[in-house]
Amino acid sequence: MDTLKIKAFLLIEKHGSFSGAAEELSYTPSALSHMADALEKELGVQLFTRTHKGVEITEAGKKLAGHFRAVTEAENALFKAVSSLVAVQDAELKIGTYSSIALHILPEILQKFKNFYPSVRISILVADRFSAWQEEEIPDVIFSDKLPDCMTEWYPMTEDAYVAVVPSDQFPKRRSVTREELYTFSYIQTNESFLNSYFDCSKFKEVIQLTSAEYGSVISMVREGIGVAVLPHLAIRERPHGVRVLQVLPKITRTLGFAFREDRKCSAAAKQFIRFLKENSMS
Repeated sequence: MDTLKIKAFLLIEKHGSFSGAAEELSYTPSALSHMADALEKELGVQLFTRTHKGVEITEAGKKLAGHFRAVTEAENALFKAVSSLVAVQDAELKIGTYSSIALHILPEILQKFKNFYPSVRISILVADRFSAWQEEEIPDVIFSDKLPDCMTEWYPMTEDAYVAVVPSDQFPKRRSVTREELYTFSYIQTNESFLNSYFDCSKFKEVIQLTSAEYGSVISMVREGIGVAVLPHLAIRERPHGVRVLQVLPKITRTLGFAFREDRKCSAAAKQFIRFLKENSMS
């Protein structure tokens, strides 16, 4: 039985809703609902009752809750026991990631992992893209959007929507902007190659190519009225001053996850980290 489904059950019980549990796990409510259905199907017991107020745990679910907690406690104890077997000389973990993931997603993951494996030494390579595995400094795991076919294993974790960043005096009281409306501005183009198939750059008033991976530079240019930009929401989670952040219609999202290669020798720490991620991620 997948322990992630059990953890999802306990969070749904805690919050009384799929949305609250989903937020804590960084999943979508629909993903949590799917996991709940899968757990009920696997056990052959109804665990939840959907109501207009949220989700209620059935009597059967209440009786099984204690057993579910025992499973998660046993898993935690197992991870801690295994962590003591990781040799200090082999306890090195190399991670590659984007700056936005390093700021907003990775810290929580590493904090939980370090609870189980406190002796592991971690090094993080931050880059604006990972088109291939580098020969000189090869990460054990890369956190990013989906990578080219050179990656042998890929596990999605969460969805991240792209948003428009426009000067503060544009589209007042609006929460969204259409692709056609953005075409009337100059476009500050970044390294977000994912957007190449979404926009027809010939329709923009002007295209300003910015190769910097620093999103602060993009926001500063928008603030000065040089143009508009479209960036991952995760990259600007903290609302920037002097600009407006709007949903783009039609909606465009990227899937974030982690990738690793099995055709190279991993350290013991890397193997434990990959297993930890699989146990705590949607597959």
